[in-house]
This record gives sequence, structure tokens and C-alpha cells, in this order.
Amino acid sequence: MKLLIALSVILTFSSCNDKRNELESEYQKCINDKTFDRGILYPVETSEPDFVNSVSVFDSIQKFEYHLQKTGQLTEINKNAYLNLVSDIEQSEFLKTEFEEFNSIHYFIENNLMTNLFFEELFYDCAISSFKNQIHYQFILDTKDKVQLNSYPNREILTELIDKVEFDSDTQRLIVTYLIYSNLYWRYEME
Repeated sequence: MKLLIALSVILTFSSCNDKRNELESEYQKCINDKTFDRGILYPVETSEPDFVNSVSVFDSIQKFEYHLQKTGQLTEINKNAYLNLVSDIEQSEFLKTEFEEFNSIHYFIENNLMTNLFFEELFYDCAISSFKNQIHYQFILDTKDKVQLNSYPNREILTELIDKVEFDSDTQRLIVTYLIYSNLYWRYEME
């Protein structure tokens, strides 16, 4: 009997994970499709391999996460490491060197994802169409409203969002990574 109950729990958990993965894949595809339908902006000197290597919005955001790891600013990919990272984000010049170094070789995010249109797609259009208003992803919509009220994602918003994110979900975690990039972008590029 215990084996039957355990098997039932495992199957239920597995089907929920499959459903979440399917919804997240649909969400990522929506973001990619809308971004690429608008047209991609790259500097003239961008080589074909550089363009081909940036065909996924979330892969490009993940490059920033890897960069933060490589520079030692993000020690692990988990909630505590992200909380430690954002705890100092409002300090003067925090991550400025890492941000500028990343931007000097990765153009995709700055040139294509730092627009109001992309922000709306990420936090509203694609979230609504892909997740069908599921409560589980309400944090995406709540975050959109908070960020817009504050002009850019501050430490308080990032901390609150990190507490709600499931870190085993690349999609949810990379939304936080994108917002960390946004914080730095608005502070250092839009000064």
C-alpha cells in the first residue's frame, strides 16, 4: 500500500513538472518569436557566428548569469547566492566593471531587450498567453507593476521576487537575472 501511495505521489509530481516545463517552453517561444519578429539590432561589425549564438532570449540572459559567476559575483545558482548578490546592488559603482565588460562583448541584451516593448512582452503579453493567468506565475505580473512604479528594479523588488522564484526553473530564475541586468543598465547606461 505504501508503495502505491509513493508511486502515486511521484507520478503526480512528475506530471506537474511536465506541465510547468511545457508552459515555460511556450512562454520562452513567445518571447523569442516576438523579439525576432521585431528584428534584431546588432552593431555592423557583428559576425555571423555571434548572431547565430544569440538566437534565444533566455540563453542570452543566461550568458549574463554565467558572467556573474565567472567574475565571482554570483557564487552559486540558488536563492541565497542571488540574495547575497542583490543585497549590495544599490552601492555606488556596484558591478559596474562586470556590467561594462559583459556589454563590450555581448550586444544582444542591451540592443534588443532593454525596451519598453520587450518589457511588456516579457511581463505581460507572453505571460498572459502562455500561463493563462495561473496563480503560480502571478509574480511575473506583480513584478511588472512594481518595476514600472519605481522606474527600474531596485534591491527591495529584486529581494521580494527572489523569495518567490523557484530556482529549479530556469525561466523564473532568468527573469530575475534580466531584472538585475536592467538595474545595472538603468544606472550605468542611462545616467
